[in-house]
Amino acid sequence: MILHTIIPPEQIFPGDAPQGSECRRMHNNFIQGVNMNGIFTVSRLISTDPKLYLDPRYAPGGRIGKQK
Repeated sequence: MILHTIIPPEQIFPGDAPQGSECRRMHNNFIQGVNMNGIFTVSRLISTDPKLYLDPRYAPGGRIGKQK
């Protein structure tokens, strides 16, 4: 099945959201991810600024917070 929609998958399939997932506001944009031990791992960027999607800090898997 192919599903063409702008609705996030979490709203279509509510049980598929990762446990502990949270949404943070950073610089007037929203970043969804998981916070573990003070390090926030990015899952998704929600922004109207196309330049931010090219910024590696906000790429999925990117880490924000204290680094060891």
